[in-house]
Amino acid sequence: MKKALVAGILTAALAGTLMAGTVMADEIAWPEKTITFVCPFSAGGDTDFNCRTLGKYLEDELGVTINVVNTTGGGGSIASTEVKDTEADGYTFLTFDTAMALNEAFGVTDFGFEAFDPVALYAKSTGEFVVVRSDYPVETLDELVAYSQEHPEEVNFAANTGATSYYVATKLKEAGAEFNVVNAGSSSERVASLLGEHIDVSINAMGVIAQYIETGDLKILANLSEEVPEAYPDYPLAKDQGIDIGYNLKYNVMAPKGTDPAIIEKLAAAIENIVSNNEDYATEIKEAYGQTPFIAIGDEMMEQLQAEKDQYMAYADVFQAAAE
Repeated sequence: MKKALVAGILTAALAGTLMAGTVMADEIAWPEKTITFVCPFSAGGDTDFNCRTLGKYLEDELGVTINVVNTTGGGGSIASTEVKDTEADGYTFLTFDTAMALNEAFGVTDFGFEAFDPVALYAKSTGEFVVVRSDYPVETLDELVAYSQEHPEEVNFAANTGATSYYVATKLKEAGAEFNVVNAGSSSERVASLLGEHIDVSINAMGVIAQYIETGDLKILANLSEEVPEAYPDYPLAKDQGIDIGYNLKYNVMAPKGTDPAIIEKLAAAIENIVSNNEDYATEIKEAYGQTPFIAIGDEMMEQLQAEKDQYMAYADVFQAAAE
């Protein structure tokens, strides 16, 4: 009941914000200069790709330059804290993803999406994948769990504190896995470590690993998506292998609290127009990551952010105990 009440208050607040800006949005003299998108992860990964791709099309839509700044560290918390504390002038935005909810669940931050003025959920992954080297002696998640039990604490599983990879490691440990969990950096860094045999198991989006799947250097044990994506029908879901994992990364644009509602509405409308109507954008995200256009703003966005938070906060005690 309490969660429902909080969600209702938040969605009502956003709805009121958007209604307040309805008249002003078409008239406001914004933007008049370069907009900065702060991306919490390094170049070469899925969050950076989605941020830069959106930014490129927004330049045409809004008529100003979109400057992407990669502020890495702390599982994204350094960037989110920086933007949270930035002046709400309508020219700096956070372009994060589901890891924002995980940061809060891990106690890496003491705030969540409520600390911002949400603009849009503008993209959704086709799943993250459990990946190993092609010569690694397992073919399924069950075999990976069994192998780790036969070689306790010898299987190096890359899982960053405050990220979805640690959630996956936690769920696999629930299924009996005995991993040595190690922090192996960003998505692209994890692939390099995997190829270099510094780690044995990684969690990555398809766009980062596709070339290595094609060359046969890496193989996929499972897709962690909630459903089988149209682009990648041949990889079994984790939940279809009896492992209770199912999520999709959702990529968001967030504004510092107190940003002019008319600016938020105008930016949200521009993003929605790109995602819903720009065929070049749709082609680009499909070719790179197999994604299909996805958009959620207003009440729908707030509901989905709350659902993500609830999913990961359910493991807050486990995450925070492991991080100590």
